[in-house]
Amino acid sequence: MHSTNIIHRDYHSGNIFSSGVTGDLGISKFGTESSDPDGNEVYGIIPYVAPEIFQGQGYTKASDVYGFGMIMWEFLTGRRPFWNRDHDVDLIIEICDGLRPSIVTNAPVGYIELMQESSLNEPGF
Repeated sequence: MHSTNIIHRDYHSGNIFSSGVTGDLGISKFGTESSDPDGNEVYGIIPYVAPEIFQGQGYTKASDVYGFGMIMWEFLTGRRPFWNRDHDVDLIIEICDGLRPSIVTNAPVGYIELMQESSLNEPGF
């Protein structure tokens, strides 16, 4: 998707199909956030939205990668990130302050490293 310069903007497990196709491209855009008239709008499910989006920085490929990291965490644990929390302003503030789901250790090291690079830290873009 990123190879065709599409930023999904709503990447979560509900939009991953078993055939490996990402769905729900309804709010996807070509290009970067600088060309986006909706740049101040926040789309998506709170745990999968990158902190910089909540801070008004706009959607980028890196923000999609953050969501992918959260999907990796969900696949690893069988639970959605912050499943035991209300998805409210308090959670948004904590995510912006660095809150991430706890790392589980029952996975291959490479998987955990990729997950950390994707969303538990800053994506390397």
